[in-house]
Amino acid sequence: MINSYSVKSIAFLSLSVVLLAGCDNRVAEAEKKMADIRLSKSQPIEPPPAPEPVEDFIYSASNERSPFMPPNLLVYAEKEVDNNGIQPDLDRPKEDLEEYELAELIYRGIVVDPSGEQNGLIQRPDGRITSIKVGDHMGVNYGRIVEITATHVNLIEIVPDNRSGFIERAAALVSPAS
Repeated sequence: MINSYSVKSIAFLSLSVVLLAGCDNRVAEAEKKMADIRLSKSQPIEPPPAPEPVEDFIYSASNERSPFMPPNLLVYAEKEVDNNGIQPDLDRPKEDLEEYELAELIYRGIVVDPSGEQNGLIQRPDGRITSIKVGDHMGVNYGRIVEITATHVNLIEIVPDNRSGFIERAAALVSPAS
């Protein structure tokens, strides 16, 4: 006696065999087509089109008011820049820690030598530790170290202002342990 479960199983197996036999035929056709393509001669590549010449454009409105500057700010932009005498010392040789952003440096702590001078320990991005003292420079904004404490290093940076001059700005490098 054949139950309905075994009839369904036999029907499913028969259908699967028929479908798989059809797949074998399509796979063989695809392999033959790929073999024909591999044996055919390659087609020559067309050269790219020649670039079209573009005429030079000379901007003649440079003496006019900028369309991007609001008229109410134009008065401030035209004022003579107030040079307060603050400028970075570009003749001074750069120190090792001046090639890194402050965010890349990690303050690891303070060491006091026998003479009482305080030195801070700064970890570079490459993992090396560098000793610093008050008066040294670090950071890309010409930061000068003014104070070293157990928890942080205070600096004065010289940064560009919005009007082609420089201003001094306080910055700090804080120990991650604090």
